[in-house]
Amino acid sequence: MDERLYWLWLAHGLGPAARQLPQLLEQYGSAKQIFAHRMEICRRRLVTQAQQRVLATSRPEQFFESLARHEDAGVQILVYSEEAYPPLLRQIDSPPPVLYLVGDAACLSSLLMIGMVGTRRPSAYGMDAARTLADGFAKAGAVLVSGLAEGLDSEAHRAAVRAQVPTVAVLGTAIDQCFPAKNAPLREQIEQCGAVISEFPIGTPGKPAYFLARNRMIAGLSKVLCVVEARMRSGTMSTVQFALDYGRDVYAVPGSIFSPLSEGTNRLLAEGARVLTKPQDLLEDWAQELMPQYHGIEKQAPQEEIPVQQKLSLCTLSRKAVCLEKCLLASRAKGMEELCRETGLSAGEVMAALTELELEGLCVAQPGRLFLHS
Repeated sequence: MDERLYWLWLAHGLGPAARQLPQLLEQYGSAKQIFAHRMEICRRRLVTQAQQRVLATSRPEQFFESLARHEDAGVQILVYSEEAYPPLLRQIDSPPPVLYLVGDAACLSSLLMIGMVGTRRPSAYGMDAARTLADGFAKAGAVLVSGLAEGLDSEAHRAAVRAQVPTVAVLGTAIDQCFPAKNAPLREQIEQCGAVISEFPIGTPGKPAYFLARNRMIAGLSKVLCVVEARMRSGTMSTVQFALDYGRDVYAVPGSIFSPLSEGTNRLLAEGARVLTKPQDLLEDWAQELMPQYHGIEKQAPQEEIPVQQKLSLCTLSRKAVCLEKCLLASRAKGMEELCRETGLSAGEVMAALTELELEGLCVAQPGRLFLHS
């Protein structure tokens, strides 16, 4: 019998976000052996009464149709015992026995998985910050993990799509659903260059609690978690708590002391989260461990100075970045207001262009939010 049928049976019996899986695997070794010893497991009360009823009254053969339905729909079924199962998810206390996936499973095992989360109703500042950070992370080769929600989640995914690098969307719904529905086009783009995953099979009715289960998956899949804007009481902060429980590093974007949207991030900073004001704040922290797999911040041996125009010809800079680079050729450092005035770009566009230039080694940030050509 296909081993995946045993895992489908087990996932059905335990339910989402179940904490019993690691203990059961430690004692019995595999889903097949758990099935063989299911009555003993029930007698020993290693699972809850509700789980006992399902495990005792169902069989793996019942999932033949489900297996076929997902295969016909182009949905991959990735089970815990497979090598392709994401290694970071194995580390959490409630790993899903089964993942349903559309896209490329390989991106789930990338070296640098960065979770990006925040409010669904961000401020203009939050959107600019998310766009700038996500663009920088994506262009450095990181895989961005988020929840396909409105607002800052979507901005993280869009940055990866723009950079044509993988991104992972974790759903709080069945794998055949998209919430919100207006993100269906974005989901299709993610499927082409990354992966959309869920622990809920086709046809699973939605429940609010499933989004909390989704948040633990975002935290579990991420090597580090970045919080852009968040209220004190929010789903974003639940993701943060999962990340802390799993021993993940948390970065937060500082915000206005007058904005309720920054209360959560400012509190995180006060409690020890790392400050995140530009992509390099995170990328340089992880460079020694992960370079040279990720370009843009690796240390290189000194080389003969290359003329600016030749540097530009070697870089794949956007038009706005080229415009800003010319503006920075003056010998003195310039601030955001001056750069916006001289280039005609918005603050968000200037920040995105500065990120490109910094990643290419053409610009350095100075104290007081001043920027100088390198």
